[in-house]
Amino acid sequence: MRRAKKTNTLVLISDYTKGLYHDKWIGGVLHYTGMGKNGDQDLHWLQNRTLAESRFNGVDVHLFEVIDAGEYIYCGRVRLVEEPYTEMQNGEDGRPRKVWMFPIKPVPDNDVQKPSMFVFKDMQDYQIRGKHVDVEYAKMKEANKKGDRTKEYVPPVTPKPTVKPKLEIPKDIVGKQVKHKSYGIGVVTDISGNSIVVKFDAVGEKKMGYDFCVKKKLLEIKK
Repeated sequence: MRRAKKTNTLVLISDYTKGLYHDKWIGGVLHYTGMGKNGDQDLHWLQNRTLAESRFNGVDVHLFEVIDAGEYIYCGRVRLVEEPYTEMQNGEDGRPRKVWMFPIKPVPDNDVQKPSMFVFKDMQDYQIRGKHVDVEYAKMKEANKKGDRTKEYVPPVTPKPTVKPKLEIPKDIVGKQVKHKSYGIGVVTDISGNSIVVKFDAVGEKKMGYDFCVKKKLLEIKK
């Protein structure tokens, strides 16, 4: 981070080529790592404080990104959109330390190209494939220097879980006699959403999920 009091601006640089600060785009928001290379970072130290207070201190914040070493891409003005939070990252000395993360977003949004491996749909996507992204990026850049394009990083595709349709509760089930494995004999008295209400001879009225009971074969409907 660089502060210019003459122009009342703060410049942020997100350098993906160094692998020290673990910045990442999640759902259109850049989670930007604060200042401090070793040891726990201080939210109130130098430009960490400037950025933390940027929503009311009048300082304009601008973002540059470095995708290829030495090439700075201007991404425009940004603003802090959520409260800063902490996470654990390794410092320059390789030791784990607490860092401050600043959720920032372009003002207005822009179409500047970003490394695909650092862009995540949401926090779940980041947790699935973002663990070793800095190491993979470093490997890719090294392979590109040697002219080996076969080793370029391809983000893994996570298949979406198949959602099975819920069983529909037949309307004519009301009034029918049923037998439950634990509760014994009873009569269906009502349907409530995805559940049925059964009045058992032994234990009285019970409300239970129809889908669960059928799949687990807990309930037998008498014909």
